[in-house]
Amino acid sequence: MSNRTTVQFVVNGASLEASVEPRTSLADLLRDKFQLTGTHVACEQGVCGACTVIVDGKPVRSCITWAASLGGAEVRTIEGFETDPTMQRLREAFSREHGLQCGFCTPGMLVTARDIALRLPGCDENRVRHELGGNLCRCTGYAGIVRAVCSVVSPDGGRLAEQRPALPPFQAFEPVADAGSAQAPVVPAAHATAESGAQITETIVVRGCDAQRLWELVSDVGVAVTCLPGARVDRFDGQHIAGAVKVSFGPVKAEFVGEGTVVRDEAARRAVIRGTATDPRSRTLAKADISYRAESEPGASGAARLVIGLDYDVQGPLAQFSRSDLVRSLVGQLVRDFGRNLEALAAGNSPRASNGFSALGLLGRWLLARIRGLFRPGRH
Repeated sequence: MSNRTTVQFVVNGASLEASVEPRTSLADLLRDKFQLTGTHVACEQGVCGACTVIVDGKPVRSCITWAASLGGAEVRTIEGFETDPTMQRLREAFSREHGLQCGFCTPGMLVTARDIALRLPGCDENRVRHELGGNLCRCTGYAGIVRAVCSVVSPDGGRLAEQRPALPPFQAFEPVADAGSAQAPVVPAAHATAESGAQITETIVVRGCDAQRLWELVSDVGVAVTCLPGARVDRFDGQHIAGAVKVSFGPVKAEFVGEGTVVRDEAARRAVIRGTATDPRSRTLAKADISYRAESEPGASGAARLVIGLDYDVQGPLAQFSRSDLVRSLVGQLVRDFGRNLEALAAGNSPRASNGFSALGLLGRWLLARIRGLFRPGRH
C-alpha cells in the first residue's frame, strides 16, 4: 500500500499537482519536481532562511514545511517575482548597495525583504535588522543588505530613530486594572500593534479543581513553575520575579536568565508577567509579556480553564527559531504539558520531572501528529 499523497496547489500562478511522501519537504518538491532551483537549501533545519518562500501570503521555511500539508495553498518562489515592482526595487538596491556576494542566501533574503517592505513600510533600521534576524549570510557582513532594504522600505533610508527603544514595546497586554475591576487585563492579540514580535493564545482545561483552586495553584509562582518544563524561580517577592528557562534546539542548548514583574488581580483571578531574559552563551535577548486568567469551564463539573496569552520578541543568534508558524504548535504542546502537570498537582501528585524544554522533542510529536492526520479516514 502506497503512503503517497496527491497534492494540488498553485505555484507562481500555475496550478500544479504532485504525488509526495509524507516526509517530502516543500523545498525538495520545488527543486526536484518543478526545477525551481532558485529556492536554495542549506541547513535543512529551518535555521538559515535560504529556503524562504511565500505560502498563502506569509514567508515560511520550505525545508521544514511538508509538501503533503499544502493542499490548496498558494506558493510563490523567487522565480515568481520576476515582474513584481517591489522585488525589482529590492534587486536594484541589493546591487547598488553591494548587498550580495556569493549569492547563496540572496533568494531567501530577497523574499524576506519584500515581506518587510510590504508589511512594515516606513520602519527604521533597527526594525529592519530585527526582521532580517532569521536570514543568515556568511559573507557580506549584513551592512549592505540592511542599507538596501532600508532604502526601499523608508523614504529617508530607514535611519535609526534615536528616541525608539532597542526592542519594540509590548502592547498586546494592557496593565491589570485595580483589584475588583471587571475590566482586567487581557487584550486579544488582534489589538497588538505592528511593533509586537509574536502573539500566541492558548487555553488549557485542568480537571480536578475549580477556578479558585486553579488560581491558587498558579498564584503560587514557585509551585506553578515546577509544572513548566525547564523553568525555575530563583526569587519572588510577590511583585518581582527572577529565574531561568532552559531550552534546547537539537544540539543547541540555551538557558535564558532574567527577571520581571508580576501584577495580579485577585478578584478577577488574572495576572500579567512582564520580563526580559538573556542567554549568556549565544547573547540572545528575549522579552515577553505573559498574561493568564483562571475561570470556570462551562458544562464541566470539577474542571477549570486557564487562558494564557504570550506576546514575545527575540533578538540575536537564536531569533530564527522564533519566526516559524511551527512555533505556535510547539508552544501549544508546551502549554498542554503544563496543564497536565497542573492536574497532577491539583490531585496531590508531583509534576513530571524535566531537565528542560526540548523543541526537538516537541517537534517530533508535532510531526507525528501531522503525519497521522494525513491518513485519517476520509482524508484524500
